[in-house]
Parts: sequence; C-alpha cells; structure tokens
Amino acid sequence: MSLTNKLFSLLGFAKPITLKRYNGHNHLPANTLVLNTATQSNEALNQLLTKLKFNVIINNDDLIVKSIESLVIDATSYQGERSYQTLYKTVHENLKYLSTNARIVLIAKASQPSLSTEENTFSQALVGFSKSLAKEVGRKGSTVNIIFTSTKQISENPKALVAPLGFLLSAKSAFVSGQVVSINNNKNDLTVNKDKQKTAIVTGAAQGIGAAIAEKLSNDGYLVIGIDIEPMKALLTTTMANLSGEAFTLDVSDSCAGEQLIQLGKKHHGFDLVVHNAGITRDKTLGKMPEQWWQQTLNINLLSVMRINKSLLSQNSINSGGRIVCLSSMNGIAGQGGQTNYACSKAGIIGYVASMSRELSTKNITINAVAPGFIETKMTKKMPFAPREMGRRMNALGQGGLPTDVAETVAFFATDDCYAISGQTVRVCGLNIIGA
Repeated sequence: MSLTNKLFSLLGFAKPITLKRYNGHNHLPANTLVLNTATQSNEALNQLLTKLKFNVIINNDDLIVKSIESLVIDATSYQGERSYQTLYKTVHENLKYLSTNARIVLIAKASQPSLSTEENTFSQALVGFSKSLAKEVGRKGSTVNIIFTSTKQISENPKALVAPLGFLLSAKSAFVSGQVVSINNNKNDLTVNKDKQKTAIVTGAAQGIGAAIAEKLSNDGYLVIGIDIEPMKALLTTTMANLSGEAFTLDVSDSCAGEQLIQLGKKHHGFDLVVHNAGITRDKTLGKMPEQWWQQTLNINLLSVMRINKSLLSQNSINSGGRIVCLSSMNGIAGQGGQTNYACSKAGIIGYVASMSRELSTKNITINAVAPGFIETKMTKKMPFAPREMGRRMNALGQGGLPTDVAETVAFFATDDCYAISGQTVRVCGLNIIGA
C-alpha cells in the first residue's frame, strides 16, 4: 500500500476498486436481475431488456451463480404506503448477490401534476434513496442511477428506454452514479440515414477531455472536425490526423466564430453533432478578480456557446435529428470559492440547455449537458498534493475519473436512440460526497 493510500486509510477512505471501463468488448453485464416494487412483473420492460441482449433473471431463485452484475428495479407502479416497504425488502434481500463494478438502475415515474401527491412524494423519495445507496455500494465500484419515465412510455414507446438503459447498465457509465435521466420527449424516433457518415464538431479538441471526446466519436464512426485556438494548432493537427479527422483553428469567443462555422458546415452538408467543450479557468476571489478575467471566462465558457448555436440554428447548419452537447462542471452545481466566474458560466450552461430544449424540440434536435467532476488530466496533475488527493477521494467511488468517462457520456447523448432525452445535465463525478 502506498503512503498516500495509508494516509487516506487512516482518514477512513477505503482503497478504491479498479473500475471496469468499456474496452470494446465488455459493454453489457452478464446477469441482470429484474425486481419490481409492484405485485406483478412488467412484461414490457422484461421484453425490452431481452431485446437489448441482457440475460434477464426475474426471480433470484433462478440464479445459478449467486452473483449478479446489475439490478433493474421497476418502481413505476406506486401501490400506496407499502411501496416503501417493498422497495426496502426487494433491494435489501438482493444486495448480497451484487458483484463488484455492478450497476443498479431504478425506473420510476417522474413527478408531474397529473400524479397524486402520494405518487409524486414517492418519486422524489427514490432520488434520496438512490443517491444514498450509491454512496454505500460505491466502495465496491458499483453505481446507482434513476431513469424517470412513465408506464405509458414503457408500453407504447419502449425504444425510448433503449439508450438510457443500455448506457447506465454498461461499463460505459463507470464514473456516472447518483444521477437522474428523464425521458421527456414523447416523439417517436426519427428515421436516420444509416449510410451517411455523420459529421461532428468538437471545440477545445487539441488535448485532454476534448481529444478524448474526438477519439470516442471517431471510433463511433463520425467524421470529427476538431476546433481549437491558433496556439494549439500544431497539437490539434496531430490529434486530428491520428483520428482521420479535420483540424480547424478558431477562437470560439470571436464575434465571427458562428459565421465561420456556418461556412464550414456548408462544405459538410451540415453538422449532426456539435460538442461545446472549449473552456478556461481564471481563478481568483471575486474581490480580487480583474474584470478581464470575469468577462473572458464568461465569453468562452458560456456566451460563445449561445452565440454559435444561435448562428448555426439560424442557417439550419445543424441537421434535423442532430445533437448538441455542452460541457458544464460539478463546480457549476456545487460552487467553488475563487471560481465565481467559472461556476457562473457552467451553471449558466445547465440553465441554457434546459431552456433551449423546448425550442429545439420543434427542429428535432436535442441538447444536453455533461458536468465532469474530478477528472485526471494534465491540469489536475499540477494541483497541490492535498487538494488533488481530496478531489480524487471525495466521491462515492473514491477515485478520479478519466477523460474517457466524459467522452462516453457525450457519446451517449449523441446516439440516435437518445432522441427522447433533452434539456438535461448528467454529472460525471462518481457522485461527490459533498455538494449537489
């Protein structure tokens, strides 16, 4: 055991489990046990899981090997006060079968005016339950998340569950825990031309998280156009050459950035995916912060995103069925001393995607945000020892995430099957112990 691990062991932090991440082959878990808080099994859900090629087990008596890699808990049918007791019993009795690096996904009704007070209360109670359970099983590298939907969507539009179930039950979501994903678009999926190669633009793509996103999308079949500033041109060119992509130098905060991207889009018959990853930090307490630092951070992290999208959308440069994914941050949710500018910009991203989703639904375009927590990059390696190690340990999984964790979540939002999810923010933070 290293000196660092010994120190954190004395402080009560367990040695973190090595996370099983997607390696191209280990996408889906071997055994999925389906539990129900109602008296009857949901056949529509079971059929969907079977179609997704999960090995579905309805009853733990059918377990040949007393070890399961995932639990799906159907909590869509509220049956009065006994639903709370059933929730406890079904999960309590089956946690002992859970392997390391397991996945637990609850499916529940989202709170809405059409439901009774009792049903809405139960839905919100599940959020607290799932986050707390995530912090208990995280020490084994396991995660817990919720999909909010409706029983009508499961029976009439089951395909809407394909993307969130496939992602949250897979090794692709290794650093995503304690999150809520809502199916909030009732439209059926669009017909997609499978023969056409899709085009994606990724800002801030020369290195770090941006380069990881570009690589993931390239592996998924996109023609990736990486964008970065002039001083990063050499590195950007190398990064994109390795992906058979294109490099395009641009300062996203420039007032002409939108017009330049419109012209670029014309050469590629429009964009199918726009990933706004470019961002900066200019840390200083507000009382000591120069106005230039404030404005520069807001311009690059938030205002440029809004301006560029407005330009692209005005000229239909984002194709029907397209996707927009914006990078927020955990600090935009929980706040951080010395980062009023950064947190303001990243919180603004969350509000922006929530608001824009309504407008974009008429254009058959989705918009979502990914909010990373502590991710192992060149920047975090330069942090002082104590803040760096605490950043790594202060989440349910007890370790920092990797750029690929962010990239996998961006790719999830980009998929064709994710047509029913828009206006949402998913944190990739291993479920921070302190903060939202």
